[in-house]
Amino acid sequence: MPATNTALIPARLPISLLRRLAPYLKPYRGRIALGVFLLLLSTPLGSFHPLVWKYIVDEVVMQRRMAMFFPALIVMFVVQAAASLIDACKSIILERVGQKFIFDLRSDIYAKLQRQSLAYMQENRTGDLISRAMGDVDVLQEVAIQSIDSVIGNALSFIVVAGILLSLNWKVGIVTLIPVLLVFPLTYYFNVKVKALYRETRDRLGEVNARLQENLTGLVLIKAFAKEKYELGRFQEVADRYLQANYKAIMARNTFFPAVRFIGFMSNIASIGYGGYLTILGQFTVGGLVAYRGYWWQLFSPISSLATINELIQRANAAGARVFELLDAPESVSNAPNASVLPSGRQFSRVEFRNVSFAYGEKPILNGVSFVTEPGRMVALVGPSGAGKTTVLNLIPRFWDVNDGCVLVGGQDVRSVTGESLRSRMAVVLQETFLFNGTVWDNIVYARPDATQEEAEAAARAANAHDFILELPNGYQTEIGERGVKLSGGQRQRISIARAFLANPDILILDEPVSSVEPESEAIITDALERLMEGRTTFVTSHRFSLVRGADVILVFDKGEIVERGSHPELLAQGGLYAGMYEMQTGNG
Repeated sequence: MPATNTALIPARLPISLLRRLAPYLKPYRGRIALGVFLLLLSTPLGSFHPLVWKYIVDEVVMQRRMAMFFPALIVMFVVQAAASLIDACKSIILERVGQKFIFDLRSDIYAKLQRQSLAYMQENRTGDLISRAMGDVDVLQEVAIQSIDSVIGNALSFIVVAGILLSLNWKVGIVTLIPVLLVFPLTYYFNVKVKALYRETRDRLGEVNARLQENLTGLVLIKAFAKEKYELGRFQEVADRYLQANYKAIMARNTFFPAVRFIGFMSNIASIGYGGYLTILGQFTVGGLVAYRGYWWQLFSPISSLATINELIQRANAAGARVFELLDAPESVSNAPNASVLPSGRQFSRVEFRNVSFAYGEKPILNGVSFVTEPGRMVALVGPSGAGKTTVLNLIPRFWDVNDGCVLVGGQDVRSVTGESLRSRMAVVLQETFLFNGTVWDNIVYARPDATQEEAEAAARAANAHDFILELPNGYQTEIGERGVKLSGGQRQRISIARAFLANPDILILDEPVSSVEPESEAIITDALERLMEGRTTFVTSHRFSLVRGADVILVFDKGEIVERGSHPELLAQGGLYAGMYEMQTGNG
């Protein structure tokens, strides 16, 4: 498959946000239905008490029927208590659904990122991906659950209250409801205005997170070059763009919501003014006017809440677009529909490149590369920087797909087998050793979490790591910090080698495994690597010939092609590129 640019490209969602969220909510439809049922119960009950106010004023106070006063209060208390209890149960159910929904969505995002190719990760900023997986998903949680609660609850409350107001006095009801109708065109205008603003705000926040993550990762380099002020300026630049985007959104919000509140106040004036006028004329009761005053808030509160949830939906549309762009991004390296499982065993570790060509975007890296490596043999790849050596190593476990030709492992095209079965056969030791924040033990057994103490220690001994581990404060249970910062480069590399020993791979990939370690550790690490390579199909790149010269075959790359191949003595005898590189490093021919 050709290498393609899979960077995130802003695009309109092909279907509505709620339809995209529906599959994530479907497993919880029973609990959502229960929550909605409780909502349908609690809303009318919560709207009952102003009717009791009317009864107390008109039938108890005005008629001086004091015997009914306390029973009316008790009824109001019981109904409101029931409404509050049911509302609390409803909120607990729906909010638990919201948390589980977020768990599922975020898990899908993580799984999607795990399936993506290395090219995808290189083309997209880590901080922005984190922003999409965390912040944007949190916004979707709000809209998925609050939209159920707020939209249904407030719409129902508005309908119930509007019906009660019209039944109490249709004239006052109409006068009260007319100003509310102005909210709808105002909301439409607000939606049109803020849609682009919220997308810009989410994008700018992604930029801030990306810059922050990059700067924290490169903090040592920043300090080494005394670039703190320079990087602060760069951070403030992207933070200011986020600030300006927020300013625009703030301006839109704080124009819209005061206008909605003012319309609500107009409705209040209309209901009290006209209702009071009719009361003076004897066409309305004092109790009815009191009830109207109580119901006005229950009429306006849903309008205000719906305006708020509408604003939330606009933010969620922007966040949802970013989340589903990530989930919809094509996977340039994925399992074929009929992918088979690659058999295990050293006899299936034969590796072949057949006329392989590869390019990063428009930049060609490999051109017609062909070679065969038999099981148990060691192949070294050497050549100038940028010649294509590391690319070859990345194509074997199928971190990328070739443009032309094919890579075969155990006689099968790597594109025809599952990525898990392919990579489970391999172990990789890189120049930049990555260790997780945790203990030494955690990092060694990462390859095999079920390993016994004896197996892990045997792997550490084979990697020449056991002795220094025992000298650490807590031995194998010593916390090593993020990326293993509490260890030296050589110690980190030996732990990674122990991890590879424990994995017991059929195919071993070593990418400059000793180039970044301290000189006093090189011989120890080389000794461990030689032990690790015994009997395994091994590929190694290194600018240090201490590892290279023992290879069964050395492939010399230049400008994406194999220009020489042979053993160390054979290549020296040819007097070509390899011989020149060796002489330059060692000072002898």
